[in-house]
Amino acid sequence: MEKSGKKYQACDSCKRRKVRCNGEKSCQQCAHFDIPCVYTPIVRGRPRKGAATRGSVIQQCRENPAVTLNSTANSSRRRRSHTNAGKNNTLVPAEAIVRKFDKLEANFFLDLIPEYLTSVFPVNPVIDEASVRQCVPKLYSDAEATSFLYAFAAVTINLAHADGSKSPPDIKERVSALLERSLDHIRPLAFQSEPTLLKIMRNVFLEICLMGLNKNDLAFFYLREAITMLHMLGVGTDDTSLLDISSDKTKLQRAYWECFIHERFTALIDFKPTCLRPLLTLPDPDPDIEPGTERGWNQLIKTFILVDETFLNYWTGDRSTITCEWIKTKHREFEDDQWHTEVQSLNEMQQADLIITRQWLRTLTWQMALSGLLLSSNPASEMSLMLPLRLSSQLRQFLSQMTPHSVGIHGTGVLHKLVEITTTITDVVIAAPNASYSRKEILDRADDVLFLKRFLFSFPRIQDEHRELLSQKIKRMMEMYPEVMAFEQQNYNSPTLNL
Repeated sequence: MEKSGKKYQACDSCKRRKVRCNGEKSCQQCAHFDIPCVYTPIVRGRPRKGAATRGSVIQQCRENPAVTLNSTANSSRRRRSHTNAGKNNTLVPAEAIVRKFDKLEANFFLDLIPEYLTSVFPVNPVIDEASVRQCVPKLYSDAEATSFLYAFAAVTINLAHADGSKSPPDIKERVSALLERSLDHIRPLAFQSEPTLLKIMRNVFLEICLMGLNKNDLAFFYLREAITMLHMLGVGTDDTSLLDISSDKTKLQRAYWECFIHERFTALIDFKPTCLRPLLTLPDPDPDIEPGTERGWNQLIKTFILVDETFLNYWTGDRSTITCEWIKTKHREFEDDQWHTEVQSLNEMQQADLIITRQWLRTLTWQMALSGLLLSSNPASEMSLMLPLRLSSQLRQFLSQMTPHSVGIHGTGVLHKLVEITTTITDVVIAAPNASYSRKEILDRADDVLFLKRFLFSFPRIQDEHRELLSQKIKRMMEMYPEVMAFEQQNYNSPTLNL
């Protein structure tokens, strides 16, 4: 067909039905009948066959969407095989991965469930094992289940291998290919369709993976879409009638809190606006969730509730009205003694998330106090100019007891927090000659910085700009303290170095 002087190819179903196609990614005909829209590249010289009976293609696509997808994938493979015949070159890894993920079998998703239960569910306790298994028989026959399963696979691989240990070198390409397949099967909400918990958590999984791929704006888009669906179901609104009759009430409450946490985090790192208010209560207890997982999840919720509207307004806007009293109050909230006692009863993975997050929020509070000239020059003061140096020894002691996996399992978000803490500590070390700290004390803190750098750089997915920023600051620190270079060489030459 021809449009505005440019030739467009019709999709497979429109060609078979001999109807007009607008050539879009999902053409108007396929969108109208809610069937897969597939374009098979034209092979010149092959005679055109007669069109199918009117209505038969639509019915076939509705009954078995995989037929069109499989025939397209198979014909593509045949053409590639013919094109590459007699050549010795091989496909680059990314292309091979895309071909591998053209159509995954059910066992691929079933085999990921154990990793999902250990690496994803404890920090995203919404979709349980039974819900995942219920989707598998619907693979390729139900768009919602299929798009969820690909997102489920992407987030599982993304978090299970976040620390880089024993990870395939092409982990980003694998996650990207799975995300593409999930997006391919997403259908927009039509007149008769409704939001579901599965669609909401699919979007959350997409957001987690996109953040890991440094696609923050696209991640924010899918997070906001998940939030919109929650509002449509009455979660977090004054009208709770829909939520009260839902069999997924407790899961929807946890999904709301997860979106709340992710939205607050995004506001702090990317200065994005927020629209979610905290619910009046924590999620209802769920007997199907292990008690330790539920305690850890509730502690994370309580931590982000402290990031209230005042905190966000000060962080993203005018800080001229910040008072010493507010700074001290907020600092004490992040250092609550009861919280420390409760966190000690949690497992290593939960402790890593909570303690690093609290240290990060204390660092942000310190930065706001610094910008308002509200810090004390007395090192022993509660909000001292040298507070980050106290945090450095605490953080080093804690991370020395952690495995990289227990930290990396939380994805790129935890790495961002650690980079923020480490660069702040480095800035204070550089400025420390004007403070009442001995040179030995400063060198000890500089050694903490080197430890934190080695810990961070052990994760292959740390962002390049973060790696460069931290490297530049440490270079400046070494210029001021040449002894630090000896510490660095000693640590790298040590055969017993254990991060």
